Amino acid sequence: GAGRAAHADVLDTAVGTWIAARTRTDVLAAFEKAEAAIAPVQDVRDVLTDPQYQALDTVTTVDDPELGPIRMQNVLFRLSATPGAIRWAGRPHGADTETVLTELGLTPADLAALRTEGAL
Repeated sequence: GAGRAAHADVLDTAVGTWIAARTRTDVLAAFEKAEAAIAPVQDVRDVLTDPQYQALDTVTTVDDPELGPIRMQNVLFRLSATPGAIRWAGRPHGADTETVLTELGLTPADLAALRTEGAL
């Protein structure tokens, strides 16, 4: 182990060069045959088609009133009693402005004045 660690840069270069000269399928097969640990780096296409990600609903579909159904990352940690959920893809621009401004202390008259001025 100590000798291997002392030459990690040489080993990394050798293994990296070997991997770079082969397809992903060939590399995975060779490592599996050698019973060596390996895991591919997945891109978005891989994640969307991976059976485990699909079973976990890691990327889910959310209906958006403006965009229609869109794919997005699901809630990461879903507990059995409190699983969490995506309520919306994003709120429309200005959907909560009045609520927020009211919570900040603005009155209905203040809001009306801001609308008249074109600020809202």
